[in-house]
Amino acid sequence: MAPLFSVILPTYNRARMVYTALSTVKWQSCGDWECWVVDDGSNDDTPRVLKEFQADARIRVLRSPANQGMNASRNQAIARAQGEFVTFLDSDDLWLPRRLDAFRARAAQSPQAGLLFSNAWVWRFARILGPLFDPARTIPEGVVPGHYGVGDRFLPYVTTNVAIRREAFTRWGLFRTEMKTLDTELFTRFLTQGLPVAALREPLSVRRIHGAQLTDHALENFRESMRALAASRASEVERREVREKVVYEVAGYLLKAAQPGQARAFLLAELGAAAKKAPLYPLTFIPAPALRTARGLRRWYLLLRHYPAWAPAQIRDVHRLIAPLLARERAERAAL
Repeated sequence: MAPLFSVILPTYNRARMVYTALSTVKWQSCGDWECWVVDDGSNDDTPRVLKEFQADARIRVLRSPANQGMNASRNQAIARAQGEFVTFLDSDDLWLPRRLDAFRARAAQSPQAGLLFSNAWVWRFARILGPLFDPARTIPEGVVPGHYGVGDRFLPYVTTNVAIRREAFTRWGLFRTEMKTLDTELFTRFLTQGLPVAALREPLSVRRIHGAQLTDHALENFRESMRALAASRASEVERREVREKVVYEVAGYLLKAAQPGQARAFLLAELGAAAKKAPLYPLTFIPAPALRTARGLRRWYLLLRHYPAWAPAQIRDVHRLIAPLLARERAERAAL
């Protein structure tokens, strides 16, 4: 009998993290799943780690002889998936135990929905900084315009928090493998075709933010976001509005990375003289050392503000739950 969920988990040279990610798949209160792990040509200890999990028949491992990229790996697994829903877990993220149960309940509540996404806790600096999005925010559901899939202005999803009916891939195709840093184009394409959306406002995963992520590639992300926008059939006015917002988001990332000159050049290249009227533009003249200092001060502020001992009870519970897994990662890192 086919499972309800096919979990897709690509990984590359993240042996310690993939152990954590797979552990959070196994602790799901809903056991109606299969998990396809794609080792994308890792040359670290990943093969040994994955072998530890293969006693569970629900976990199937595919191995690529060479690194082929995130989207190609996902496609490889989706082609074998049997579940009614295809759902994703990045190898540096964690699911909370009732994640799949909550998705099952939401799918039963909204049987027409083909793309479901949840909230998440954001983990950075060994702290939970809060939810990915405000649970009270307005989120459009049902059939929405395709360009709603670009950026987080309308739909604050990330792939670790998404589940899609498998038939959508059969009808409208897989991830585009030439897209190397983002997967937005697929979601935009599916929304453009009329795939209905449903949101879960509860944080059901822990999204880790760290320096090695592909999302640090701001300029590549921008180019791929624009390719996704082109697939959305949005009007010229809508494309211009979305594009401008994404330009400011990318410039903000460059400033956070202490690259003010690059941020300024990017704004001018993409917006021309209009960039000089943006509130962000004067910030691009702050010297890089000052931005690095501000970044360091912000880090300490967040460390103190979100210290687990005085966090809300819900967040303390999540800390306690994931602490053994993260302690294992630290111990293995220290042993190298």
